[in-house]
Amino acid sequence: MNPSRLRAAAARGAALGGATLCTVLALPAAPVLAQAPAKTASTASADPTAWPTRPLRMIVASAPGGPSDLIARLVGPQLTDASGQPVVIDHRSGANGMIAGELTARSDPDGHTFLLANAGFVINSVLYSKVPYDPIREFTPISLAVSVPNILVVHPAVPAKTVADLVSLAKAKPGTVAVASAGSGSSGHLALALFQQLSGTEMIHVPFKGGGPALADVMGGQTQAIFSISVTSYPIIKSGRVRALAVTSLKRLAAFPDLPTVSESGFKGYEVTGWFGFVAPVKTPRSVVQRLNAAVVQSVRMPELQERLGNQGAELIGSTPEAFGAYLKSEQAKWAKVIRQAGIKAD
Repeated sequence: MNPSRLRAAAARGAALGGATLCTVLALPAAPVLAQAPAKTASTASADPTAWPTRPLRMIVASAPGGPSDLIARLVGPQLTDASGQPVVIDHRSGANGMIAGELTARSDPDGHTFLLANAGFVINSVLYSKVPYDPIREFTPISLAVSVPNILVVHPAVPAKTVADLVSLAKAKPGTVAVASAGSGSSGHLALALFQQLSGTEMIHVPFKGGGPALADVMGGQTQAIFSISVTSYPIIKSGRVRALAVTSLKRLAAFPDLPTVSESGFKGYEVTGWFGFVAPVKTPRSVVQRLNAAVVQSVRMPELQERLGNQGAELIGSTPEAFGAYLKSEQAKWAKVIRQAGIKAD
């Protein structure tokens, strides 16, 4: 890809930021609250033993149409059944998830508002110089819900059938392979950064404002490759509109048993997984956190979710709050090293 086409690809990344890939997740719109409820003495001091006393508010750090939206809509009804209260999904996209994070951190810690966080939740703290909250100190972990690997896919016209082929192509023409991502600091971007560090290749990162527009650009052949979350890329791979080269988890996917891992393809130990989990404002009562945790665990272990997401490469987990808190810290440390070595800055 010549420099003018690469510049055009980067421009498309900005222009297509508001678009969604309707063929990936054609789901009905979820209800959205107009604004955050104001803090009051009555809500802040509510009796935790009476929880829940009103609808639950699940803040989602993305616009409708992506993997976070899919998981929220699948888990929401299960949480309603488990808690006895309706769950209102509140999409608050923007600033790589920081708008949603700040809104959650400033909400009443009474268990009625919580965040469906993703990998960017802790990555932002090392990616940006200014983050309006501390992901470890200002939140209470509830549960890691879903772990999802990325799949390295290319446009069918790209002359690479394996990871080794792609590396050879990138080394033969440094700086000419354009790789799309859902945005700077996204799991796809970091998967690319780690891959370049291990393979010694130079590729062009083309950030979009969402995984849908990024994958659409690869399907159109304007950019050549993407590390796409499996639940998003699964139907596109099945349709033949992109070619899958490898999965970023350490184990192969049941959905694609013949698809090797990146680790198997010459880069031992390479592992990148996107994840989705629930956190609440700090100081949320322990008894409420335990009940929220039980509701989330019950939700993600429902056979319907196991079938819907498990068949597309996702692992339904449902962890303890303590295990999720430890995982958040380990993810922050792991990606801080990669980001600093790659010199990635999103400001």
